[in-house]
Amino acid sequence: KQWYQRRVRGALAKKDSLRPWQEFGNYNRLSKPGNAGIVTKRLSHNVMYYYTNYAFISAILIVYCIISSPLLLLAISVSAAACYLISTQKEGKTVHIGGHTFTPKDQAVICACISLPLLFFASAGTVIFWVIGLTASLVGIHASMMALPNEDGTEFTEMNESV
Repeated sequence: KQWYQRRVRGALAKKDSLRPWQEFGNYNRLSKPGNAGIVTKRLSHNVMYYYTNYAFISAILIVYCIISSPLLLLAISVSAAACYLISTQKEGKTVHIGGHTFTPKDQAVICACISLPLLFFASAGTVIFWVIGLTASLVGIHASMMALPNEDGTEFTEMNESV
């Protein structure tokens, strides 16, 4: 419960740094960078400025991948449910099956040994690398094409980007 509350507070704090989508997608600010120095300046500025927007896009891609793959959704659900059940047991509660006693640590190891192959067969690794690759491409293209603001923050031009 405390973990969940910390995550909610963190998400609400990040929500405040979310830039307006009209500003993020303003195609009037898109321009071809003149040289590598401008690309570097744009990437440095825009990645920091639009960080929360990029993280939101990554989260949307992750949710899309999980929803569009029923086997992956099932694997994640089973693994999460097993981990949740193990974590909510009373401290030191053991499980007896077939004459064997399993401590909570043993249960967690068994859960991991079952979850990892299940996630492997559900192509979780492929999804992770697909999301990383697509996010890096989208962030790189957007950040390098979005012009920097002027000193006063009003206009966006190429003049303020000279190296």
